[in-house]
Amino acid sequence: MTEPPSDAPAVRARALLLGERLDHRGLPREGAPAADPVPLATPEGFTAFAFRWGAVVFIGATAAQEAAVVEMLRPRLTNPLAKPVEEAAAILTGAEQDGVDPDGAIRLRDLSVPRLAVVADALAKSAALAHQEVLLTEALDRLEPIVTTLRKEGRLAASSRALQRQIGHALSARSRTTARVEAEEKPEILWDHPGLERLHARLADEYELKERSAALDRKLALIGDTTEGVLTLLHGRRALGLEIAVVVLVGIEVVFTLWEYVVKPLLR
Repeated sequence: MTEPPSDAPAVRARALLLGERLDHRGLPREGAPAADPVPLATPEGFTAFAFRWGAVVFIGATAAQEAAVVEMLRPRLTNPLAKPVEEAAAILTGAEQDGVDPDGAIRLRDLSVPRLAVVADALAKSAALAHQEVLLTEALDRLEPIVTTLRKEGRLAASSRALQRQIGHALSARSRTTARVEAEEKPEILWDHPGLERLHARLADEYELKERSAALDRKLALIGDTTEGVLTLLHGRRALGLEIAVVVLVGIEVVFTLWEYVVKPLLR
């Protein structure tokens, strides 16, 4: 892994969420092993970090270099996304203090690997949160017509099978985000480089990692409450249908008995 020169005017950083998981065992690493992110051994001129929850971050890489690394990682992905989720930023060096400009540019004292790892962590988590936000929003959109009909008409208008499909989609989205990346957790590299805590805090604030994670928790709770309520109503509707069926069967049996033992003898 090669660090770009410190006097470079701007370096592009780009995070890509490629899938739900990334098996980084045996990946070519640069320097001492790290649990997460893994600093990848790359050709001279750019830096890359891989995360076990399916993200990779490039710093100073060309499109061709990014494509080559993504292709190398593809067999290691679990449930790869059809289209990667991206988060990008510009990095400027030579700052007196690490931080973020009002326009979103990240200013660093230098392009040391620990600093870049902290930046990569924030960008990757932002991309992961963006993906999870879309999943849960789609799940809530599927549930909204059910809730609206229930509020206006006081009943479940759709068939049981259609309702079960919608609930299945919602629960699938919920399960795929329940074990999501913990965006509020600090990157492990801060244990060895506590001086970068300020940079991490500034980046977490810039990308609203804590607030977005809390919003996802609220959406997860709402989906859980809604699906539980609809399932309870479905169970009640099935129970009512079963009771009606039993009553109908009993009625048929009574009519048959009356016909066989009362009406039929009178007609002879």
